[in-house]
Order: sequence, then C-alpha cells, then structure tokens
Amino acid sequence: MKRLRTFLVIIALFAVTASGCSHHGKEDEVKVADEKKLSQGLDAFFYKIIHALDAGKEATAPTGGSAPCDQFDVHYFKDGEFSPYNIASFSSIEDMPPDRSVPAIMRLKAYAERVGWKITKFVPADDPRKGPELAGHDPAGGYDFSVEALLDDRKRIVISVGSECVRDPRDHRR
Repeated sequence: MKRLRTFLVIIALFAVTASGCSHHGKEDEVKVADEKKLSQGLDAFFYKIIHALDAGKEATAPTGGSAPCDQFDVHYFKDGEFSPYNIASFSSIEDMPPDRSVPAIMRLKAYAERVGWKITKFVPADDPRKGPELAGHDPAGGYDFSVEALLDDRKRIVISVGSECVRDPRDHRR
C-alpha cells in the first residue's frame, strides 16, 4: 500500500507541475499568504472537482503539502520552510472502469468550461489503454487542477489540485 501511495504522489506531483500550478505573473506580484484562507480555498476547490466528476464513488482522503516555487528566487527559513511556495492536494477514485471514468472527466470538462475555468490541457481517450487527461486553471480563485483516468489494470482517476505561488509573511524581500 505504501508503494501505491508513493506512486500516486509522484504521478500527482508531475501532474500538478504539468498543469501549471504556479504563479501566472511576475515575482514582485506574488501575494503574501493567508495560510488559513489559502488552505480552505484549496479544500473547497478540491471538492468542486470531486462534485463535478460525479463519479458515484468516494475519493480517497486528499494528501499533499507545500512545495517551493522554483521559477522564483526561493528563500529558505531556518525552520525548514520556504518562500514563495504553493500548496497542493492529491487524491484518487479507485476501481473506476473506463465506462465510468471517461464520462466523469467529460462532466468535469463541461463544468469547467461552464463556470469560466481555463482549460490548459485536454487529451481525449483515443487509445483504449489510455484515458483522458484534463488540466485547467480557475482564474477567479487562483487554483489549478489536473485529472487523469488510468484505464490499465489500475482503473482509477488521479486528481491533483494546487494553488498559485504565495509568499510566506516572514519573507520581506520585494
């Protein structure tokens, strides 16, 4: 089980990075973090994704954390924290055969377009072994997402969500 979770985290980290979870501006435009608000916003965004998928199954409890925003000059604090950073959460919906996972991702795509999220990547399910991939950005909330259906023997939907880069309040560099 530990290997499975490690594999999911690696895939999700790659997916979040590929989906553009970062800051969509210049370093001097990075906002100072309100950690509670940022975390609550990410949780709410995650559950919007789950609701829009309407997969008929529960998602695993989201896991994740923070990561440095390497496209900027990162400052490391003595306590091991860093700035600027983004936060991300990863989850999956297990035992999802193609006849359920593909429509779920298409529902999410339709929802994202309807509410004004920017689709940054869409790869349809053209190969019976490879499911659709969808990534996007909510410009109003500043959150990114990436969702992929794994149709091989794993039969799951992998979900990752992340925030834009923010500055730690202790980071007084400008």
